[in-house]
Amino acid sequence: MNKIKFLAIGILIICFSCDIQDKGTVYTTSATIYLINETSVVVKSDDILGYIIQPGETLIHTESLLTSEYSEKPSIDNYQPFPSGSRKFIYGDDSQCELGFHRIENYEDRKEVSELEFEFTFRFTEEKRENSESCNL
Repeated sequence: MNKIKFLAIGILIICFSCDIQDKGTVYTTSATIYLINETSVVVKSDDILGYIIQPGETLIHTESLLTSEYSEKPSIDNYQPFPSGSRKFIYGDDSQCELGFHRIENYEDRKEVSELEFEFTFRFTEEKRENSESCNL
């Protein structure tokens, strides 16, 4: 009987001493993202998306029923656009990459259309192009 008690106590100690981390809550979101090319060159995405945005054009990207773990409820200030993969947009000649579209603070006209449904605008500009990073393709 004592062996069973010690076994039960041992199992409880093991269970409660495990490092359990809060991984956050799962939320299902959707977003409409307007990608506006204000540069004089074609902007194209990597092969995952396959987007080509001509100068002066707007492309509408949608993220529907995207389920992700967040430490807090998603909002227009903490939404993670283009969350999966290491996506990039490339200016013209394949030498300059725009990576700023991963950070929500680089978006304009951020709106919460309804609960967990968002709308954002990202502008590819000559200034952003000049400050973009060299592509390592």
